[in-house]
Amino acid sequence: MSEKELPLSDARYSFHTEVRVRLPETDAMGIVFHGNYFTYLEVGRVDYLRNLGLAEGIRPIKDFENVVVSAHVDFKSPARLDDPLTIDVRVREILRSSFRFDFRIRHRIENRLVAVGYTTHCALGDNFKPIPVPDSFRKIVATYEGWS
Repeated sequence: MSEKELPLSDARYSFHTEVRVRLPETDAMGIVFHGNYFTYLEVGRVDYLRNLGLAEGIRPIKDFENVVVSAHVDFKSPARLDDPLTIDVRVREILRSSFRFDFRIRHRIENRLVAVGYTTHCALGDNFKPIPVPDSFRKIVATYEGWS
């Protein structure tokens, strides 16, 4: 069974947050415009980081800068105006200078899979060159995700 086919009850996502589809997020057919799913991924990521105490003010990660170097979404079923969506978030891996968040978006009431995706981030130093992901970030995430 591939990861995209995992049952929705899969416990490997420990963090969940919610959004409700708003009118400006829908298109002429009344479904969520595809580009808005990247906003949902960002909401999930920032809420995850806040939950772990890693965010501060307007900085999603307080201890180092990072940029998105890759983002991907696969659409599974439509979401419509006022649909309550649950965003499941996890950090899948932390490499030397990069880390990846996985996301699963579900219709909260129907527990229907709406979309799956990921974003890959690169840690940056003051000169905007890649740096190793700090040990403090690694430790907090590893503890939360149950890697340690």
